[in-house]
Amino acid sequence: MGLSEILLILVVVLILFGPEDLPVIARSIGKIVFEIRKATNELTKEFQSTIDTPTTIMNKAFEQTTSTPTSGRDANQSKSEEDAKPEEELLTYEDEVAKDPLAELPSDMVSYEEKGASR
Repeated sequence: MGLSEILLILVVVLILFGPEDLPVIARSIGKIVFEIRKATNELTKEFQSTIDTPTTIMNKAFEQTTSTPTSGRDANQSKSEEDAKPEEELLTYEDEVAKDPLAELPSDMVSYEEKGASR
């Protein structure tokens, strides 16, 4: 918009609404523009955080896997300690012994005779 177009719009508004209502109209338009910008900024921030969240999580996970904490120990000392440790045995679901969940309850609360159940 050029200067002449802005002046033409101001003259038309002044003729239509008069000099008394012009400040009220300008204030109302300013408030509306402020609220629209505020809502737009909030939406932009929300969209940006939604887009950045998976990237941030992946970057943190990558940093944790690539970093090797020494916790103040000498690297050679910790390496020799790792060599001396026996390998840990992993437990599987089949290794667990099946327990009766009712065995921990008092016997007067549990009745195995109902419905053909056996202990």
